Amino acid sequence: MFDSLRNYIIGNHYDNLESYHDESRIILLYRIALFVLFLGVVATLISVIIETYPILIPSIGNVVLAIIALVLIKFHSFQLGAKVYFFTLFILLFGNLIFNYGTMHVGSPFWVMLLNILVFYILGRNWGIVYITLSSIGFGYYIAFVFPITIDIVQNLPEATYYSALYETVFVLSLLGYVLSTILNTSIKSDRLLRESNSILKDHNDTILESYKEKTVLLKEVHHRVKNNLQVIVSLMRLQMRNISENGAEESYHETINRVLTMSKIHEKIYQSESLSQVNLEKYFHDLSTDLISSYQTDYDVKLDYSFEVDRVGLQTIVPLALIFNELFSNSLKHAFVKTEKAKITLFIKSLNAQKFTFTYEDNGEWKKTESSNSLGMELIDSLTSQLDGELNFTTNPNTKYDFTFKMLEE
Repeated sequence: MFDSLRNYIIGNHYDNLESYHDESRIILLYRIALFVLFLGVVATLISVIIETYPILIPSIGNVVLAIIALVLIKFHSFQLGAKVYFFTLFILLFGNLIFNYGTMHVGSPFWVMLLNILVFYILGRNWGIVYITLSSIGFGYYIAFVFPITIDIVQNLPEATYYSALYETVFVLSLLGYVLSTILNTSIKSDRLLRESNSILKDHNDTILESYKEKTVLLKEVHHRVKNNLQVIVSLMRLQMRNISENGAEESYHETINRVLTMSKIHEKIYQSESLSQVNLEKYFHDLSTDLISSYQTDYDVKLDYSFEVDRVGLQTIVPLALIFNELFSNSLKHAFVKTEKAKITLFIKSLNAQKFTFTYEDNGEWKKTESSNSLGMELIDSLTSQLDGELNFTTNPNTKYDFTFKMLEE
């Protein structure tokens, strides 16, 4: 019977509750309204039987108030039901305390305490602060101005009034104990559920971490094998290059080998780093520059002036970016510094925003007249620039300078 009544009043709210705490609040409000309804009916009957009529009005008021609260909980929301219920209860409580001189207000402090605990627990801290402030003002007014008047009246009250006050006090203390016990049990159950959830999450995290470690090892091994395979390709190309007598074909092989080595070094840097999705630009370009200088075996020193505002980029960006750098750097070593006393290459990478960055490459060499803007290297640069959704501005005065604006391919 009681379960059916509870499901009828608050059953439609369960699907909208976010936590066990919310469930506890609505059940507590429902039970308090039901208990106060029972209290009001009993108090009304006792008032009629023992003729303590001053208690009759607040008793009937509690019955009506409890019914209104249950109706609001059923057909609207438990928050609205709680606000209407607690506000009206506050008015009845302090109205009876201040204006009803014909009874003993022994249980009133406990009612005030119960009301404020319920407001704090069900409506939250902000409403609780409002109610406890108003309660302090109301009870302070009663002590200062009303209590001295009621002292003489209390001494002349009939004996039945004392029994009524005793009944009220016992009931409100029992109700207060029930509320505190409910709150404590809710806290204990919430703590247990939290510990169980934490244990489940810990198990899930351990599983995910183990899976992540396995995938990390696997990805590092993949990058390592790709790098080795590219090295094998380079070795085969070098063997093939020995059988080539034409200088043009040998140079083309050499350039292709450097392009493959450029991509190979990307995979090398990835499996050597902690991040498997990004490459450190400064470290990568410095090492690549050193390898290219060694590869072309130049008889002049090249001063490198690099500045990086972008620390890392992802794999989709670094591959075309590195190949562009390889073409520019290789062309500078082959064609720019034959007549230059102090060779210098400058590279600046600056961030424009989260999606775009600039890539500026410059050398101070005197380029050979044979360098053509429609060469394979320039075609490759144009293609890679389009791949990075970029723009190129090329100038030759005073130095040969390439200004790129690129888009980060990774989100």
